[in-house]
Amino acid sequence: MFTINFDQLFLSTNYSKRIASDLHQLSNAVWIILVGSITETASQPVYAYLCNVQGRRRAFLISASLTATGLFLCSLSTRLVSLVLSRLVVGSGCAGVAFIVTIIINDNVPLQDFALWRSLLIFVQMAGDISGGPLSSAIADASSWQTVFGIESIVMFCGLAVASCTLKVSHSQSGDSPKPRLDLIQILLLFLTIALPLFALNLGGIVIPWNHPAVITLLACTPIALSGLVLAATRRSGIASISRMLLDHVAVISIFIATLFVVYTFNAITCNLAVYIEARSFNNPSAFGDWALSCIFLSRPFGTFLAGLVIKRYRSPWLLLRCNMIVYFVIYLLASTGTMPLERPATAPYLLLIGLSIGTFESCLIVSLFATVPKKEQAAFLATYNVVVAFAGDVGLGVSLSMTQNFIRQGLYRELAGTPNYEKIISGALASLDSIRNIPLATQAKVINVYMNSIEKVWAISCVTLLIGVATTMSQRVTYRDENELERRDHGHTG
Repeated sequence: MFTINFDQLFLSTNYSKRIASDLHQLSNAVWIILVGSITETASQPVYAYLCNVQGRRRAFLISASLTATGLFLCSLSTRLVSLVLSRLVVGSGCAGVAFIVTIIINDNVPLQDFALWRSLLIFVQMAGDISGGPLSSAIADASSWQTVFGIESIVMFCGLAVASCTLKVSHSQSGDSPKPRLDLIQILLLFLTIALPLFALNLGGIVIPWNHPAVITLLACTPIALSGLVLAATRRSGIASISRMLLDHVAVISIFIATLFVVYTFNAITCNLAVYIEARSFNNPSAFGDWALSCIFLSRPFGTFLAGLVIKRYRSPWLLLRCNMIVYFVIYLLASTGTMPLERPATAPYLLLIGLSIGTFESCLIVSLFATVPKKEQAAFLATYNVVVAFAGDVGLGVSLSMTQNFIRQGLYRELAGTPNYEKIISGALASLDSIRNIPLATQAKVINVYMNSIEKVWAISCVTLLIGVATTMSQRVTYRDENELERRDHGHTG
């Protein structure tokens, strides 16, 4: 897990300025990130399927092997095409590592302890996030970016060797039990059903226009892939069982709805936070803008840990979720109304509280999900939860950035119409706030106000959608039920 997050941070901080530039493909740099990210999300349900069909151990070894092999191929890449294909292999592998580790933890610890154990996983990931940027960049500066991938692949192969020797088959998944035949067509259709709309969401409005034939084709092919998946699933119970569970347990739908709006609003605020702080501190530049997002992301693991302590003590994840939802809504409301001066370091505790709140959401939602669905369905539902998180994140980024740009553009034309050279001023302001430093102060103030009001308007819209999540958590209730504990009691009575 450390190596995977280390790799992701190295890639996100170096994919354009170092890797794509070295390959002389700066205009196509986005594909280095995009392909691996979408493949990772789309592969989650595939690993849920493999966990149930082939067992946790075999599924984990497959995912770790693909990750290590993909990183090794990255270290050999000298062209963009080969690097992108290598990142596809990495994405298809690392999708299963964290996912299957989470499932294995849930298989082996009481549900009341699950959030605490998972928080340790989050801290390991955070360590990779913190060190991935500076350490990997230092290695790349001293040698090359291929060397970083080579070191990562060696570490992954070593970890794979240790896991293959130490990871045992659980008592509920005996190696002697017959394994159902793999349905490769169903796996392919499952992957395409998730990947096609994700590619459309990530390409549209960012890489190419929304009305581009490629985006339209991807969206049009999605229902075709879904229909094929449903037809293929009639021979198995996977899709049908999930549909029945969603209908039988309304709380599961509530969990997914709450997840959707929490992740959507979180991405809406984080994607605009740096620009908003820059606008608010335009006349008195604040270095705190560089630390604002760090406050949020660094406090998230502590939120998962604190939530784990509360869940272990009181076994009421849904009650904690309700309280946390109210706190998160109040903070979001303060930000969207401009009441909170986010450019000042004094607001750091509020930003830390946002991160703690997001970490608490994660623990509460996953524990509530596991408490609601039967053991044999938990892998499939966790994969569905992860896909909902990915979709909500992509929609939150895409919709928020699109609305922000539209509001800013409309506001600038409304405020600056008739001003000398207003077209040039608007064009520069849409590209960067630095472009307005040499214009008259009165015009400058209008541009700054448009920026702040536009972003606050986007956050206010997100705040209204968050009310749906609040209403959902308040209207439903999840009954805490630990199937692991029941199994241990049964084994104890049998013994």
